[in-house]
Amino acid sequence: MPDALVPSSGWPVSHWFYRIDRARWRALSDVQRTAGVGEVRAWLAGALAEEGLQLVPLALVGKGDIGLMAVHPDLRRHQQLAQELKGTAFGACLDPVYTFLSISEASEYVTSDADWSRTLIEEQKVDPTSADFTTKMEAFRKRIAAYLEARLHPRLPDNFPIVCFYPMAKAREAERNWYTLPFDERKKLMQGHGDSGRRYASRITQLITSATGLDDWEWGVTLFARDLKAIRDVVYEMRFDAASARYGLFGAFYVGVRFAPEELPDILRL
Repeated sequence: MPDALVPSSGWPVSHWFYRIDRARWRALSDVQRTAGVGEVRAWLAGALAEEGLQLVPLALVGKGDIGLMAVHPDLRRHQQLAQELKGTAFGACLDPVYTFLSISEASEYVTSDADWSRTLIEEQKVDPTSADFTTKMEAFRKRIAAYLEARLHPRLPDNFPIVCFYPMAKAREAERNWYTLPFDERKKLMQGHGDSGRRYASRITQLITSATGLDDWEWGVTLFARDLKAIRDVVYEMRFDAASARYGLFGAFYVGVRFAPEELPDILRL
């Protein structure tokens, strides 16, 4: 096998959305359809059990029939997964609706030691020479380290059945160019944006991945929830943040429900 293609930082993340060509599927014999369902169920079960691979099968609600989200350190494994599905009788009846390739990343706007130190001293009035200050700084560094690890090496939740994915970018127009703003201004805007999102921490788990140079948009956003309204609420509320209201650009939204391999025939009415 060729050498693994593992990024120096972060993990590749793939999204694939398909529509079933029902005419092509029905043209198969009953024996072929039965064998085809069994083949893809076995493939899904094996992929879900594969060490190092995080795979999320989705039954799409509109804009397609079936979707897959994959997280794996090796880019070659992503390429193989897509080909393995196409190589099944069921996969041969799928037409791609949308695909997206991105990579997990640690935000450049994360709170720094200097930021937190200033907060402790100026806002919380903590004496910088005190043991309390040292304790609070150490606790902060542990939190940030855990946060960065979760961003770079994400663990997808398995208890949130509803998944929403959408791509986004920042405006680069003459009078509205995110990339001409000073770093400190961008950081302040993104911290306000993050504060809005954190209010939904108990209702939403999100994964934001970078796609600049990898796909047509700059980021991919994947939201996991138990309640469809929670997805609607968080996206709506965050539209009012200046970072989105002034500079946010959004692509199409794809919503799906997770399913187990054995549910494939019933959930897709095969």
